[in-house]
Amino acid sequence: MNPIKAVHHKLQLWQGKTSSRIVLSSILFLAVVVPLVFILVRTSTLYHDRELIFNALVGSEQTILAEELYDTGFISLDGKSFGDIRLKGYKILDEDNRIINPVDATSLLISSAVPREIPAWLLRDPGLIWTLGLVLLAWCLISVWLGLFVTFLYSLSIGIFSWFFFRACGLHGLALVIVGMCALGYSYHLLLQCFRYLYQSPRPVAAISRGVLVEATRTKMSLAFLALLLVVLPVIPIMLDSDSPLRHQVQTMLSRSLGVTFTIAAFLTVFLGCATVAFEMRDRQIWQVLTKPVSRFGYLAGKWLGIVSLNFVILIIAGLSVFMYMQYLRTAPVSEGLQGDFDRFAVEEEVLTARVESLPLLESLSNEQIAARVEQIIEADTEVRNESHLQIQLRQKLREEVQDQFLAQQRSIPAMVDGQPYAQTYTFTNLQDAKSTGGSLTFSYRFYIGAVDDLETYKAGFEYNGDFNTRHPVTYVPGMTHVSVIPSNYITEEGELKITVFNLFEPDPQYQYKGGMSFDKDGIKLLYKVGNFESNFFRAILLLLIKLGFLAALAIAASTFLSFPVACLVTFTVFASAAMSPYLSQSLQYYFPPSTADLEAGQISLYIQWFFEHIVHAIATAIVFCLDAFGSQRPTDQLVNGMLITWGSVINSFFKIGILWSGGILLIGTFILGKRQLAIYSGKG
Repeated sequence: MNPIKAVHHKLQLWQGKTSSRIVLSSILFLAVVVPLVFILVRTSTLYHDRELIFNALVGSEQTILAEELYDTGFISLDGKSFGDIRLKGYKILDEDNRIINPVDATSLLISSAVPREIPAWLLRDPGLIWTLGLVLLAWCLISVWLGLFVTFLYSLSIGIFSWFFFRACGLHGLALVIVGMCALGYSYHLLLQCFRYLYQSPRPVAAISRGVLVEATRTKMSLAFLALLLVVLPVIPIMLDSDSPLRHQVQTMLSRSLGVTFTIAAFLTVFLGCATVAFEMRDRQIWQVLTKPVSRFGYLAGKWLGIVSLNFVILIIAGLSVFMYMQYLRTAPVSEGLQGDFDRFAVEEEVLTARVESLPLLESLSNEQIAARVEQIIEADTEVRNESHLQIQLRQKLREEVQDQFLAQQRSIPAMVDGQPYAQTYTFTNLQDAKSTGGSLTFSYRFYIGAVDDLETYKAGFEYNGDFNTRHPVTYVPGMTHVSVIPSNYITEEGELKITVFNLFEPDPQYQYKGGMSFDKDGIKLLYKVGNFESNFFRAILLLLIKLGFLAALAIAASTFLSFPVACLVTFTVFASAAMSPYLSQSLQYYFPPSTADLEAGQISLYIQWFFEHIVHAIATAIVFCLDAFGSQRPTDQLVNGMLITWGSVINSFFKIGILWSGGILLIGTFILGKRQLAIYSGKG
């Protein structure tokens, strides 16, 4: 035995002793708790000092403090000095001897008291410090008591060595990648061991689930996907464009990392789910399982639970990686000046948040009004008026078009005539939550006027609640989304806000009917914060896990009666159909198969066309009916846009996709498996 193996063997024996585990647990406990307490104390002190400074700046002695800051660059409060010599001569009073912006002044004065040895992103939230400390402590203690301390030591040593070595060589990005790979690889191994420990029960479902996890760590196919994930995730941060706005970096990081994670996990789920059943049937290994007191449903449920547990591990390590980097990225430097301030504001208020949207109320035509207008259109068309079957075919389509045209008129604002601008007032309701939170609202608008050209700019105007003093012009690019910030105190006590939009484009007198401004159904909307990014991110991970659970059930059920390649093909086809179901639903609104009245005797081609188009319509309708709930859940897109993922949507998806669909598919697989003669069909592959 060579010296390296001998040392490794001795370490393995040493970590197995109870006394060694107690010693290691004590050391790691102190290594985590002591820095945690230090950071919490410094953070608490910093928050206390910040509150002290702010209260003093808005208090009765603000003039004295402002003069002291102007003369010395420092202010003294409770025996402490805050400020910087570079602030000497800095004026924070307006003409009325009141501090212009107490919040910004507080940030300037407290900046010298911020501890440099603590990362800035940790100082944002004491709750985050507690969470990370407890997770790290549990991570270390579980490593010791599961007998993984040696593996932990190896990963830590490789990470530390790579960090200092590659940074010394000037390869900062590569150093970050190697450390990330070590952390993610060990975390994956640790969580997998935790699940294998939990599934040590002799009960069939737990035993089969444990077997799936063991299979995932041994088969080349599974290891290839896992290795790809552990390599790609740490690489994504160094591929971001550091010169782009911080908002774009954050959105790109969220989109790419979660998208790559879900894609790799989906491929792994399909291949592993199809292989674990199909190959056992092909190689006759299923005989050894089903001849024991194991029900067929218990067999499939164990397979499904094992794959879901594997996906849970993947999403947890990927989610923690993305979440931690998001906390670092949100405190990254931005460009100087007003543009940088807007960039920082966009990150905090439009991306790393949880917002809901409110659309304006528009009038709608009643059924009687729509019917009357449809009749007028049909009566005016001589070709349709005398053909009853054409009327039936077009009536529904005309009803939708009449309603859409009426709504489009309300979303259209003509251009100025003789210097007088046209305007439309839009009312937003149910904004009580936005008013109670006291934060700002984001008014998002995307206007169209003439041809869409990125080089052309136009002017519009806004007014709130009919107050002339709130009227102000804005400049917009047609087809591009813009935002304006609105104070929440503009909202009335009834929770309403009226926004008047003016079209300030003045066309040439010869073309006075040109230059009308319009917007889409969601072209204008109010967005306001109702939650935080952390809980929103957690709900997004849960939704991804629910969708992967359905995919696992589908793969397992398909492999009960199909060979491995065919089962994979069927599963991917259903998965793709489910992902595209929202777009298919929109297409069906404008797809009308030919009516039976159009068929003529002897026209074989018309009969074939009629049959084919009705079959296509029926299949598409069935796909939308069955799978629309799967495709409509897009948690990554909601995170990237800072939109709220509600607990209602998570619970609804859990019952509909996680229990109803997944459970139903597993029951179908159980029925099929029960009808198969495995001793005959499990022969040669």
